[in-house]
Amino acid sequence: MVDSPTTEQDEVPEEDETFQEHHQRVEQMSANAGQLKDAWSNTLEDMHALADERREEGYEVTEIASVDAGPIGRDTNDPDGEYGMEFVVADDDGSEFAAAFEAGDYPEYDVYRAEVQSDAFIVEELRDPDAERVILLAGGYHLKDIAMCAFAAREEGEMFTFVRTMDGTRLGAFRHDGYEKFFPRADELPEDPAELEFF
Repeated sequence: MVDSPTTEQDEVPEEDETFQEHHQRVEQMSANAGQLKDAWSNTLEDMHALADERREEGYEVTEIASVDAGPIGRDTNDPDGEYGMEFVVADDDGSEFAAAFEAGDYPEYDVYRAEVQSDAFIVEELRDPDAERVILLAGGYHLKDIAMCAFAAREEGEMFTFVRTMDGTRLGAFRHDGYEKFFPRADELPEDPAELEFF
């Protein structure tokens, strides 16, 4: 009886290949989750560092880490609909924000932004030099969610920020000249809003 020839690298059974692919996907998801967690931690550290810097300059600072955040876009059939960056805050932080919101006008703003994988992490700074007050809002969102909001902001040449509690109560709104600080690649969007879903 003659043994059948063998190769140095036998074929891997199909079920083993499926297991390996699944294992690789799980490992990738775990690595991604770790990177996103680190990115959020870095965002909060940046917010705290900026808060300390502004306090040294004499500002009274309110810093809030949102429980949810992201751009909201208006329907293409509703040219007067709302759009802007929305931060959802916990009830305890909501009271602190409301007090700060009533204490100033906040005509100046900056957006400190970083991208990790398919997500963006931001610290939005709202300043009122006359009242010597600053509000800092931290949040993160999926980059795929920006198209409708960025399109509206580019069309109008201005941007808005909204803050609400988890039950939907609107605590405050801000209008901003320009949109590039929020969406640095907004000018790459198509001219026709019907093409946004393919962007």
